[in-house]
Formats: sequence, C-alpha cells, structure tokens
Amino acid sequence: MTTVTDIAPAAPAKHRAEVATALPPARGQSFLKLVTIELRKSVNTRSGRVLIAAILLLAAVAITWQLTHLPDGPAGFDGFLGAASTSVMLILPVIGVMAMTSEWTQRTALTTFTLSPRRVRVQLAKFVSAIVLSVVVMTAVVVLAFAGTALAGAVTDHTTAYAGLGGQLAGAYLTVALNVVMGAAFGALIAQTAVAILVYFIAPTAWSLAGPALFKDNANWLDVFGAFGRIAERDLQGMLPETLVAVGVWIVVPTIVGLWASSRREVK
Repeated sequence: MTTVTDIAPAAPAKHRAEVATALPPARGQSFLKLVTIELRKSVNTRSGRVLIAAILLLAAVAITWQLTHLPDGPAGFDGFLGAASTSVMLILPVIGVMAMTSEWTQRTALTTFTLSPRRVRVQLAKFVSAIVLSVVVMTAVVVLAFAGTALAGAVTDHTTAYAGLGGQLAGAYLTVALNVVMGAAFGALIAQTAVAILVYFIAPTAWSLAGPALFKDNANWLDVFGAFGRIAERDLQGMLPETLVAVGVWIVVPTIVGLWASSRREVK
C-alpha cells in the first residue's frame, strides 16, 4: 500500500513573475518595417490602385496629346515632362491624404496603435511611405516622358532636346514630394478624407485667386502654388523668403500641428 510519504514531492512551480522574466523581451517594429507596412496599405486598397492607374493613364493621354500638338522647333523633354506630370500633381496628393486619414475613417486606429503605440512614429512612417510612393510614381511618369520624347524624334521631323535635364528632374521630383507631403499634412490635421481633400484643393487655390486682389504683391508670401512653380522651374526669381514662408505656412505648420493632433486624438 502506498502511503503519502512514499510519493515523491513535486518540484516547486516557478512563480509567474519568474516565468515572465525568463521570456525574451518583445521587440518593437523597426521604422523601416512601419514604412513598408504603410506603403503596402497605400497600394493594396482598391482606391489606391485606381488613383495610381488614373495617374499613369492621364500621363499617357497627355503625352499623346503633346505628340500630336508639337510646336515648331525641337521636341523638348521639358514639354513632355510638364504635360505628363500634371496628373501627378493633381491626383497623387490625394493618396497622401488617404494614407493619413485611413486609420480614422476606416476605424482601424485601435488595431494600429495597439500594435504600434507610438503614434507619432507611425504617422512619420506614413509621411515617408507617401514620399516613397511619389518617387516611384514620378519615376514611371518620367519614363513615359522619355518615351514620348524619343517617339517624337522617331516618327516626326522634329529633333529632340534634353537641355537642363538634371535640373528639370530635380525640380519635378521635389515639387511632387512637397505636394504629397502637403496633402498628408492636411490629412493628419483633419483626419476626415473628404474634408481634408476639399481643404487641400480649395484653401490654397482660394488664396492664389483672392490674395493678389486683396494684398497685391504681399500675397506671394502665402502663395504656395507660386512657390511650387518657382521650385519646379529652378528659378526663385529673387523670392526666396516668400517661397520659404509659403512652404512653411502650408506644409511645415500643418505637418507639426497634424502630428500633435494625431498623437492626442481619441481612438474609437
């Protein structure tokens, strides 16, 4: 007969705290990983894919129109690039807006900020992913512009010209990136997709129309579209202070305030 004393004593169980300390520490997501995730969000949705396809389609249409309406003289790359990049300037910032507002309009903020509690870090990753996407899309448009220029030289009697190529590309990429960051800044500030898009298009446009009538030349201090034009043309026309102030008011300030608001916005 087996007695209690014959039973070997069980090994003492570890305390829960000891078990917890024995586990390897959880590793946070790297910033590069966050950028990759946000970039995937921008291109994996139906709306994102439709907008990118619309940009490329409109760029192809613009290049075709440019081919059939060549002016006298050489067929310049700058003409094809300017025509093709119009769709980028108009539509691509909308993707930047949607990247910042998607967590709030689609009610995924709780999941996102539970997995990545540092909100400002997530928002900065959204900004970086929007810039990366703008570079990729702009590169595709630049390739189309090169193809259009080469085709003009091959099928018409026009010669091709690539004067100032480096400056043209630098101005185009910088202007597109600034447009996208401006859209993302309004998205971070307002957090409602439709409202943010409306404000992005209407507010600076209204100022560019009404400002000169009300403030004459002083309106240039807040004319962000004029600043973008000077940056794209690589000619500040002696208006460096006005350009910096316009960029600061319409891009830097909304970005800072938007990041602050996003870090304190109630998650539902």
